[in-house]
Amino acid sequence: MLPLWLTPTDTLADDLPVPTAQFLAVAHGQPASAPAAGQPVPARQTGKVYEVYFHEGQHVRQGQVLLKVVERLPSVPQQQLQLRLLRQQQAYQALAQQVPAATATELAAANQQLTATRQLLARQVPMLSFVFVTAPTDGVITGRMAAPGDRLTPQTPVATLSTELPADTTLLLTSVR
Repeated sequence: MLPLWLTPTDTLADDLPVPTAQFLAVAHGQPASAPAAGQPVPARQTGKVYEVYFHEGQHVRQGQVLLKVVERLPSVPQQQLQLRLLRQQQAYQALAQQVPAATATELAAANQQLTATRQLLARQVPMLSFVFVTAPTDGVITGRMAAPGDRLTPQTPVATLSTELPADTTLLLTSVR
């Protein structure tokens, strides 16, 4: 004997009503098909991109680090040699404009000092420092213009940032039958 709930019925399964759900997409904000316009984010630094910390479509907050940039700084010996070179150039110009004219030997010796100082300066190793490019405001990255290894100037745009919120497409259940 079978329990009552397992017994065959006279109704066919095809005749039973099947609940159907209807979904309606609702968009908030601008339409998804419209291109997101944004403002360029300038590097404000000079150097070489070392690491990138963002991707297109990412939400960023004001002050969030976008890039790590390596900048070259003159070392103390480089600064001293640059000062020496400047003084030697001034002395050479004074010799060249001197009345009565300086001898060819004096000019050659001054020129030799300039050459030696330039060679020493070229062999000096600069110091390296890291600086960071940050997001100027909250928004969404709509374009990436910098990659590791790129050289930057303060005016170089590294990304495009849109402060408008992208369209929010959420599926809403409207009815169940």
